Amino acid sequence: MSEKVADFELKHKASSYSEGENGKLIGISNWESEGDMAVYGTVYGSLRVVHDINDPDADTDTGSISWAGESFLPDGSKTIGFLSGTWEKAGNHVWKLSMTGRDSAAGETRVESTIDLETLTWSGTVYKA
Repeated sequence: MSEKVADFELKHKASSYSEGENGKLIGISNWESEGDMAVYGTVYGSLRVVHDINDPDADTDTGSISWAGESFLPDGSKTIGFLSGTWEKAGNHVWKLSMTGRDSAAGETRVESTIDLETLTWSGTVYKA
């Protein structure tokens, strides 16, 4: 098993939508922590999901996602990170996310997490990749 970097919990703050190429709906949901997290401090970021207008139910069980975010530590320093991966339906109103990427605090990372769509809470663990 990989070395754990940090556990996290983020709350949904807002969403926006735009039209992409060939009838794609691009959904961006904004998330933030409600306090300082170990290693990262206070976290802000956006999760991107793409859906297809030509078959809106095609991706109701799984799909691709990406994350871009930044965090601010109590000492005033900043961390930036990017992730990409997949989500899959893991029950009523629950998505399981698996992503890999890089951040400026831990380097190469892997994130295993869930989003509860009823409570709009995203929680999980960051591991060194």
